[in-house]
Amino acid sequence: MAEPPARDLHTGSISPAVKVIALSLVVSLSAVAAISRFAFFHIVLDMTAAALVVLPGIGLGLCVLSLLGVHRLPPRWQLLLGAALGLGLLATLVLVFGLLGWLNRPLWVGILMACLTGGLVRCRGLRRLSRVDEEAATVRERLHDRFPTGAKTWMFAAPFLVLGLLAASVPPGFIWSEEGFGYDVLEYHLQMPREYLQAGWIHYAPHNVYASFPANVEMLYLLAMIVLDDSVGAGTAANMIHLVLGVLTIFAVWVIGREWSPAAGLICALALACCGWPAYLSGLAYVEHGVLFFGMAAAGALLHTRSRVWFSLSGACAGFACGCKYPAMAMVAAPLALCALLLPGRTLNRRVGDCAVFLVSALATFSPWLIKNQVMTGNPVFPLANSWFQASPPGWGEDETQRWEEGHRPAPSEQTATARLGAAWHHILGDRYQRFGPMIVLLALGGLVGRPKERTDWLLVLILGVQFTVWLFATHLYARFAVPLLIPFSLLAGRSLCTRGRRRAPLPHGRGQRDGVPESLGKDARLKVVTCILLLGGAWNFAFAAKLAYDELPVGASASWIYEGAVPGYEYFRVINRELPEDAKILLVGDARAFYSLRRVDYCVVFNRSPLVEAVRAARGPGDVMNWLKTTGYTHVLVNWAEIDRLARSRYGFPRGITPRLLEELEAAGLRKSQDFANPTRDDRYVTLYQVPP
Repeated sequence: MAEPPARDLHTGSISPAVKVIALSLVVSLSAVAAISRFAFFHIVLDMTAAALVVLPGIGLGLCVLSLLGVHRLPPRWQLLLGAALGLGLLATLVLVFGLLGWLNRPLWVGILMACLTGGLVRCRGLRRLSRVDEEAATVRERLHDRFPTGAKTWMFAAPFLVLGLLAASVPPGFIWSEEGFGYDVLEYHLQMPREYLQAGWIHYAPHNVYASFPANVEMLYLLAMIVLDDSVGAGTAANMIHLVLGVLTIFAVWVIGREWSPAAGLICALALACCGWPAYLSGLAYVEHGVLFFGMAAAGALLHTRSRVWFSLSGACAGFACGCKYPAMAMVAAPLALCALLLPGRTLNRRVGDCAVFLVSALATFSPWLIKNQVMTGNPVFPLANSWFQASPPGWGEDETQRWEEGHRPAPSEQTATARLGAAWHHILGDRYQRFGPMIVLLALGGLVGRPKERTDWLLVLILGVQFTVWLFATHLYARFAVPLLIPFSLLAGRSLCTRGRRRAPLPHGRGQRDGVPESLGKDARLKVVTCILLLGGAWNFAFAAKLAYDELPVGASASWIYEGAVPGYEYFRVINRELPEDAKILLVGDARAFYSLRRVDYCVVFNRSPLVEAVRAARGPGDVMNWLKTTGYTHVLVNWAEIDRLARSRYGFPRGITPRLLEELEAAGLRKSQDFANPTRDDRYVTLYQVPP
């Protein structure tokens, strides 16, 4: 369905946004350079590498919008939807080509150059639209938006951007302690793309169940590895890609809120940018920023439309969010589908049809991951719901399914409703790092008080309620799993300045009416309260974020410190990567952080069936285990006792067969102890390297 002419569109100029972005980046980079020239140098290099992936993705999305007939949208909406569609499609393309074994560098450089060229051509049309957009700004908004919306106000978010840049410049493995210093990054977020690149194709991994997770963001990391022709060196580039997705999320919430008023858009963006989570997550090559960005784009397309095309765009973005992380199915797609069904002003048949369009579009963009898992494992959402699908791919069975389900339930102390609510306080408002902080919650929920509530407010409250319920009763109550709450929180924060107007302005696509136009921001009390909450709450959040950064952020760290063994606790990497022969084959026991191993290593995450454990159980004695090690070609065995003890004490558990006594028996059978490595914090057994005799 074609969109209406640009003259009917309500928006503002794109030029001020470009100026704000440029000014914020210059100020932030100047601050980073003053703190650490080393960090500044790596930020420039890695941000350039990230741009080689992100900008072609946006270009691809702009071309797709043109093909869909929605190229007459305001520039800011085209950039938002183009970025969401383009990056999602680019990740899907990497998946499909990877399954076919097409991961060679010349092919992908050519694809990215073509996408970038197409995007540059489309940007010429955006410049022409921006001049029309300035004329479309209503006098009403200019008169009643008394909240300062200039570049100086945006500078309030610059300190958080500085922290995010500094965190992203630190290679994986250094921060943060609550995340096990990026254990998941080194175990699968970056390790699996590295394995795919080394193998030349995307394959099933019987040793790593996390490889079966949907991985749209990891596909962008894989693409960075291909372009840079360096898997280990792409670690900080992956951080930068994740940071850029966070910045795009802030841009998305500004675009959405801008349709209510310039002030609302600014409040939405600052409320999100001045939270601790975006800066915190920028130092980890995770996927949360991908969920937030695609989820925010999906929410924006749904809230500002009654057009079937927009329902389709919203569903596609929601499907891409699901392709980043399984919980997005319940915390992004499900509440948005419910909103599509409950949007007022339509017949029941129309509501059902619009919801069906949303769901079909979401399934279409999420289905490549479902099909991949169905073919490789027999369960489209493996390893979830495996008790129902009864999938038993290599390295997995009933015991592993039971251990997975037990390991991902809330702790026994959090089983009751009272305990769950206590955990909610502990992880959200009472978070010791204040990554949500009171500001965004006060603006969102307090902003509902004392003003007429409109359908947009109730829809956002519905989304928030569904998300909170899912997090509270369907997850293991980890703080990071509550991050999608930022989508309704930030949008409701901008709504705090909106009151019912006497007349309504048209929607961006020229259909229907747009609610929430500020009528009386002359009510200075509300404006002053919102301003004070924003300033004081932002300062509160920054104090906690800066304290965390001061305690845990090593400015100027290098990845070589880890793989060269210069970091306390990682000394064994020096032996593995520099002293062992290049044809060495190492079996990791207990530790699954294989990302920095430059020699060939085999490992197994705690939930998968361990070949070593299977060999021990099938052996008649230590001699049989030694024969198994030799026949499989292992030259060395690295045992991380600290990880074995940690996992054994956790809900994940660890196989009982791997004990110090077993290794003593293997030593008696011929296994040679090569070197012991000391624990940097305690005097207990840490890491031992053994050599398998030829």
